[in-house]
Amino acid sequence: MRHLRFIAFCLPFISISGAYASCGSSACNVNTNWDEHSTNQPGLSIDLRYSQAKIDQLRAGSSKVTAPAPTDPTLNPGDEVENLATKLSLITATVDYTLDDSFGLSLQLPYVMRNHQHTIADPTAPTIETFDAKALGDIRAVARYRFALDDMSGFGIKAGVKLATGRKNITNDQGMIPSEVPLQPGNGSTDLIVGTFWQSGTRGDSLSYFAQALLQTSINHLADFKPGNQINIDAGMRYAFNNKASGLLQINYQNNAQDSGLAAPADATGMAGTATGGKFLYLTPGVTFAIATGTNIYGLWQLPISQNVNGEQLTTSQSFTLGINHRY
Repeated sequence: MRHLRFIAFCLPFISISGAYASCGSSACNVNTNWDEHSTNQPGLSIDLRYSQAKIDQLRAGSSKVTAPAPTDPTLNPGDEVENLATKLSLITATVDYTLDDSFGLSLQLPYVMRNHQHTIADPTAPTIETFDAKALGDIRAVARYRFALDDMSGFGIKAGVKLATGRKNITNDQGMIPSEVPLQPGNGSTDLIVGTFWQSGTRGDSLSYFAQALLQTSINHLADFKPGNQINIDAGMRYAFNNKASGLLQINYQNNAQDSGLAAPADATGMAGTATGGKFLYLTPGVTFAIATGTNIYGLWQLPISQNVNGEQLTTSQSFTLGINHRY
């Protein structure tokens, strides 16, 4: 049963913005290959997945709120009203290479498909503004080193970078490049990623466990936008029903500091960065199934337990991921 992969993930959402509310919240880091934390033979692993979320719950702090009507007389003509939604889809390819029992490398390439709609306030004739992005996102490269505790358990460290490869110049349906940088597939920053992980199992036992903590911080950024530090903590387990099918369960926590700079989303006060960041806790159950030697398909469903945002932000009610993983 130990040859089965433990698929441990948390779907990432990219923060996007509006005048009175951020158009989308952030969520957890990605980890789709349990093998990277366990003792394994050297070799190549390729993971391909499709993830989707509808971000349509406007929230202030931890409470759901209702956006004002676009014809509300207290709004100024031209104000953005976040009364609609963001649909976010990601196709992510992850290439992982294990050199030996201790050292490995992982490269993640995301393709972002984001459609956001909000209403432009007007007392007589409000209009809908649309932003539709389909482009390569920011690539991540992370190395890891594992220390064995026994033949099935270990802990280790990770270090890597997020590169500024994503497009930053996509226009909306008005032919304008939005002023808020986080709306784009890439945010223009180069980030340092550091963290630690732990994995435990017993030979012949159906249960195995893992935990991971990662810090992501900007080391180079645009003049008008700096993303806030991000802390991700994940813990989960896998139960092997037989030599093909396993059940997965994971808890994911993320703490996002506020972004800064003139292009950071603002709330109704107009102060940049006040509608970014927050604390998020998710439950992620799923299943994985071996369809051939070295090949697994999987599905995961992410449910929010707690979401507490700064200012007003659109948040998600649920999301899902379907994928396939193969080790050569």
